[in-house]
Amino acid sequence: STQCSQHATSWDEYAIGLISRLLNGGGVLRKHSRKFDITGSAVPIRVGGTTANHAIWRPNQKEAIIQNFAVAGADQPANVTWGPAYLESFKIFPKDTKYTVGLTFDSGSVGEENTVEEAKAFYDGIGKDIFAFEVGNEFDVFPVDRNTTTWSIQRYVPEWLSRTAAIAYQVLGRSERRMFQAGAFVAPGSISNDLSWTTKAAIDLGVASTGLAKTFCTHQYFGAACRPVKPTLAGDLMNRTNLARWMKYHGESSAYSTSKGLPYVIGETNSIACQGLAGVSDVFGAAIWSIDYALYAASLNVSNIYWHMGTGYRYASWQATQNGTTAPGPRPLYYGNLFVAKALGDADVQVVPIVNTTSLAGYAIYSSKGRRATLQSIALVNMEVFNSTSTPTSSRLSARFKLPAELSGKKSKASVQRLSAAGAEVRDGITFAGQTVALDGKINGKCQTEDVKDGVVGVRASEAVLISFN
Repeated sequence: STQCSQHATSWDEYAIGLISRLLNGGGVLRKHSRKFDITGSAVPIRVGGTTANHAIWRPNQKEAIIQNFAVAGADQPANVTWGPAYLESFKIFPKDTKYTVGLTFDSGSVGEENTVEEAKAFYDGIGKDIFAFEVGNEFDVFPVDRNTTTWSIQRYVPEWLSRTAAIAYQVLGRSERRMFQAGAFVAPGSISNDLSWTTKAAIDLGVASTGLAKTFCTHQYFGAACRPVKPTLAGDLMNRTNLARWMKYHGESSAYSTSKGLPYVIGETNSIACQGLAGVSDVFGAAIWSIDYALYAASLNVSNIYWHMGTGYRYASWQATQNGTTAPGPRPLYYGNLFVAKALGDADVQVVPIVNTTSLAGYAIYSSKGRRATLQSIALVNMEVFNSTSTPTSSRLSARFKLPAELSGKKSKASVQRLSAAGAEVRDGITFAGQTVALDGKINGKCQTEDVKDGVVGVRASEAVLISFN
């Protein structure tokens, strides 16, 4: 799994197969029966978000989905209506793909009827492939059809319990009722100054008391493009102090949630909220950041990360179709996803942080294929920002990492694959182990690995390397 990619495949297949799958409970990545490219399992997909809060099920609608935009050219529609044909779209993904499906959460008896009807449509159409239902999206900061002056987490929990119970007992079979992802809150302090909407508070208020909650999730972004002061690559994204500040919350939430029997998920995330920011979300620096972020989360026993994407979004990993003047194909973030997928591989693994400074990160990935855990690979990330437009290449600094003798001696099988580009600000010219991903998803170029010389591996500013030991 840590060897270079040698085969070519269609773009759709490749785009699906290489999104990074993180730890799935208990600190290990669960291996599924079928092989899909690198990770050995189909990628879990979440369908929902803001749009799910404003969706209307139309059983007689012929069109799959009708999007109604309040403003022409907006990233997201104001609301959507969908019909039975929409469920056909789920069949394009590989077999064994599991979905987390967002549902509406309007208030009152009419709201409940609509949610139940919507859940039944999904359950009848793709029931065996549903991992979880998610009732309401970010109701901590965007409560639909609620009085915002009186809305609170104390009101949310009993309403959520009532709504999920209605779905469970009217739609789901007795053995399938534990099928709900609770929370879907924004990380406290990232949008609202109300810090009461926490994982611990929701659990203490009884969100898992009925036995219907399957996971608990939080959403995380590292700034917002729709605010007057725009985030920057150096100040917000490739800033390990900022990253550590937010990951502290997820570490605490994961520990508390899992102690109560609920796997913890970062259920929606990417670089900069409001669909990303040009020059920050769509450049090589975002790929480097994503590696540090994903492996950091994995080390905290975060069960899954769901990367938020959409047509034309600045932070998308790939552009699936032509959008205006933007051609379909991979974006820089895709290379970060590819790196993480190769680092985790296709076995049960545990991720342990081994380097942690203000600009450098290192993670050891242990495989449990055998009777005991063995070191599978080491990921080294240099988050120092190097801008090739304003700084000569000769000034690009490099960090040197010394490996223990037992990992770099004559009998060592260590090899290095390098993720590199001219600088953090570029969008093109990115290579991983000397290879590139073409617009159609094919891997181009000869695989280039490096030997470890004298036990030392250098990692330049705005670069990452994967050291494999098999």
